[in-house]
Formats: sequence, structure tokens, C-alpha cells
Amino acid sequence: MPCLQSRVEHGQLYSKHSVSRSVPAVLLILTLNWLSKRWGYLSPIRVRAGSFSFTMVVNPSHIKTILRSSRILTNRPMMVFVMEKWFYTPKESLHFYAAHDPHTSRPGEKPEHIHDFQAKISIKYLSGTYLLAMSERYLAILKTRLLKLDIPSDGWTEIPDFYLWLQSQVTPSVIEAMMGSQILELYPGIVGDFWEFDRQIGNYSRGLPRWMIPSAYTTRDRLLANIKAWNTLANRESDRTQHGQEGPEWDKFFGTKFIKAREDSLRTHGMDDNAIASENLGLLFGSNANAVRAVFWYIFESFKDLDLQESLRAELKDCLKPETDDFDVPKFSNKPLLQSTYAEVLRLRVATTMTRTNEDANFKLGPDYTVDKNMTMTIFSSITAHNREAWENMRPESVTKPLDEFWPERFIVQKSNKDARFSVEGLTECWMPYGGGQRMCPGRHFAKNEIIGTLGLLLELFECELVDLQQAEQVKPDKRWEPYGTLPPTKKVAVRLRRRAE
Repeated sequence: MPCLQSRVEHGQLYSKHSVSRSVPAVLLILTLNWLSKRWGYLSPIRVRAGSFSFTMVVNPSHIKTILRSSRILTNRPMMVFVMEKWFYTPKESLHFYAAHDPHTSRPGEKPEHIHDFQAKISIKYLSGTYLLAMSERYLAILKTRLLKLDIPSDGWTEIPDFYLWLQSQVTPSVIEAMMGSQILELYPGIVGDFWEFDRQIGNYSRGLPRWMIPSAYTTRDRLLANIKAWNTLANRESDRTQHGQEGPEWDKFFGTKFIKAREDSLRTHGMDDNAIASENLGLLFGSNANAVRAVFWYIFESFKDLDLQESLRAELKDCLKPETDDFDVPKFSNKPLLQSTYAEVLRLRVATTMTRTNEDANFKLGPDYTVDKNMTMTIFSSITAHNREAWENMRPESVTKPLDEFWPERFIVQKSNKDARFSVEGLTECWMPYGGGQRMCPGRHFAKNEIIGTLGLLLELFECELVDLQQAEQVKPDKRWEPYGTLPPTKKVAVRLRRRAE
């Protein structure tokens, strides 16, 4: 295992050793995790991996400083990398993400660029009544899809690969609810191509050339071409400017007002068809890759523990509207175990990275540590999730059981002897599956409704059980996917379903 050490000289952070560029991302994360446990969570650590350097931040007080400094920090360098390497944004359009001119803004402030506008749109259209409408539409579409399945009530239907099956059910439902049904009609292979693209993210990140992974590039080319064709059709058949009060809540071409507002903004700011196709591929990734894997883990944990499943089902039953048997989605946020299980799944299964950079000046993490201008500061959610000292200081009862163990009640607190409630209060610097600060993932509320609601529909419509509980105990999150987001399972999981007779 490569050895990393750090030392402080004159208030600056320096690295004593570096990691070879050939070290896989997962080995790097394991090394950094070991370092944090070995040397503690107080000092930042400078890491050099070949030509790439960053400062890993693990101290909760330093993380808090970063989260409170969103006004002067940016994730622009990482955004440029992701848009170019993952989503193949044309080089002539990368300036939309890379542009930075401190002379055009007031002292201490960043100029607004394309993702600032996009963030405002996301905050508006992924909350309130818009969020509720999209969440209800997703559940309605998924329910219709599940009811059409040939799963009888007088016998079990075995699903040999439950994770793959969930992809085939959840992904098209999310796409239709958010982006309309026309894209699925125009491009029936979008779900399969998307998940093949997702499997190649690590290779895109490493910059492997086309001749080494031709099928990965062909799949991405096909995705971008078909997304571009859908976008052209949607602009011809629908009015992207109708995202105000007067416009329809949803249409088959653009889907939601959220998509129309994004499209309108991108066009207004001068993006061409190819750059918008890359943006929409990014949206497809953001709305499916992490959330669908989280849906799997949430359901999987409930299938493994029948007592947990019954408790979750009882809370879900209380969320049903008596007149329609559809879910009253806002009630999800009133149920402590539904939410705590969800939060615990994300704590243990999400291994994402939050990056921040000060492009204008050195950045003071605290009285003893200063990070150089343009040095990327990196926070790994999988490391903060296991910082026992921080969890114990912030909420002692949360470490009643080890942080390496799945404990669905970890986020439940007692207001009194009888009244339990869910809370992540005080855990901002420990529980970070969606990042933090002003740039926290704006789609987190929809993802939460999707994760909880999908389990709700399965338990409402079917009796569900694992085929082999002993084998299921061997299924773990695949660490090779760190630090790209929610981890997939290491093995196939076989599940039986039987339609509920009632």
C-alpha cells in the first residue's frame, strides 16, 4: 500500500510522498481512509497522484469552513473535467464551464456562469409543487409499469438479477416522468445504452483512447446522437419557453417545466445542439446512476431483514391516500424509520467526492492551515461517514452501533420516551451523500421520494423475498466504483415476487 504523509511548514501544507499515477482510484481511497484512521482526522493531507494534486480535507471544522465559503469557492475545475471526459462536451463549448474572470465581479465574488443559472433553475423546479408533481408522476408511471408485468398471485416469479431488473423498471419511469415519453419512443434502447455508458465511467475518467475501448465510445456516441435527435424534435413540437404559470405541467416532448426551463436557459446563453446533448446526457446520469443504485440497496436491506420490512411497510401503509391507494408523498418526510433507513443506506453505499477550489487567492482552512490558490480541496463522503470521533462529538447516540455496520435506526432521535423522530441535524460535516453547502445536489428531494416510493410500490403490489438469504449476506457494495458515487452490488441478487391477491 502506498504511504502518504503530510507536514506543515509556515502554515502551508506539503506532501512528503506521492502516489504513482497508475494507482487505481479505489486503492487511492483505501489508502487515504487508512491514513485518516492512522493519523487522525485533524490535519488536511496533500496528495499527489502523478501530475494531479489535491488536498484531502477530513477535519469537520475545516469541512464546515469550506461549506460556509461557497461564495468564494468553486467546483469549476472538476466540472470541466467531468463534462469533457464523461459527457464529451465539445472543446469549443467547454468555456461555458471553465470561464472565470475575477475582474467582472465584485471583490470576493465569482461571476455567474452556466451552472449558476442551472442551479437556480434546479432549486426552483425541483422543490415545492413542481417536486410533488414530478414525484407523483414517477410513482404513477412506475405503478402502471409494474401492474403490466406478468407476475401472478398464485405462484412465485423469480428474478435472477434484481439490480438489473430494477434498472429496467425504474430508469424509464424516471426518464418519462422528468423528460417526457417521446424520448423513450424515439430511442427504445436508451435504458440499456445508458447503463452500459455508466459502466464505462471509470474508463472515460482515465482518458483511455477510443482504440482501447471502442464499444464504450460507440455507446456514448449513440446516446449523444439520439439525445440530440430527441432535443431537435422536442423543440419543433413543443414550446420550451412555456415553463411559467401558463404552461402545461408536463408534455410528451419535453416532459416537465424543469426540462423546458433548462433548455430555454441553455439556448439563451448560446449553447449549440452538441453541447446541449452533452448537458442532457449529464442530466440523465445525475437523475439515474446514483439514485437507482440507492433504490436497490434500500429495497435489498428491507428484504434481508423481515422485521425491518414489516416496520417499513407499516409506515408506508400510513402514507397511502385512502380514497385512491396512491401515496401521499409528503407523508414520507413524517416517518422516522423510512427516512432513517434511507439515510443509513446513503451513508454506507454512497462514495462520492466533493471538490472546491479558490481560484483567486490562498484559502485559510483554519489558523494553522492554508491551501494554495488553485489547489483543489477534496472531501470524500465515504471517509466522513466513518469518522467515529466526529459522529460521537456531534451525536453520541449515533455510534451506539459501529459505523461499519448497517443500522436503520441510526438517524432516529427521541424527543421524549414515546416520540421518535428522524434527524440529520448536527451531522452536516459527517453525512454528505449529496455534497454540502450551497452546491448540494438539488435533486436530492426527488431522489428521496423515488427511493422510498419505489419500495412502497413493490411492497404494496407484491409479496417479496430473497431466493437465498445466506447468499445475499455475501453481497457487498463494490468498492471498485469509489469515488464515482453510489456503489453497485458485488454479486447478483435473486428475488421472488408474487402479486398480492388483495
